[in-house]
Amino acid sequence: MKAALRRHPRLAAPLLAACALGAIGLLGIWAGIPWLFPSLGPTIALQAGSPELPVSRPWNVAGGHLVGLGCGLLAVHATGAVAAPAVTEAHALSGVRVGAAVLAVLVSMWVQTALRARHPPAEATTLLIALGALAPDLETTLAVLGGVLLVTALGESMRRLLGGDAKQPAT
Repeated sequence: MKAALRRHPRLAAPLLAACALGAIGLLGIWAGIPWLFPSLGPTIALQAGSPELPVSRPWNVAGGHLVGLGCGLLAVHATGAVAAPAVTEAHALSGVRVGAAVLAVLVSMWVQTALRARHPPAEATTLLIALGALAPDLETTLAVLGGVLLVTALGESMRRLLGGDAKQPAT
């Protein structure tokens, strides 16, 4: 199977990514938990399209999203944005939401770098919380954690099928 996938990377990567996202969505429907959220799209695209990159590895995926989630939660509480209407509700940005977004991304990028867990799509998770698209509550936090664990596991299986751990020849 690996050989067939590697012979057709232009088809294999999108097909496997779509299957992984479909599986997460179907599992979420079955469980009644919204495990599929927007920042998982860029994550699975990186895992499928660039399986050899460090940002596609499990530590980066899981660690990056967990840091992003935590920084988003911290920022909305630290700035008071938790009480402000979500951008999707207000159809406008507010100063406090912009402040939360700036603080969340700043701290998230710094912590990800310090932990060697850089994963750029995780900044979308950070902004989903900071801008209010995802509620800063326990239910949402658990749903995001579940989605991150699922994309990490399914994405890692897919990444290995696509040669993400193949040794690179010496240059």
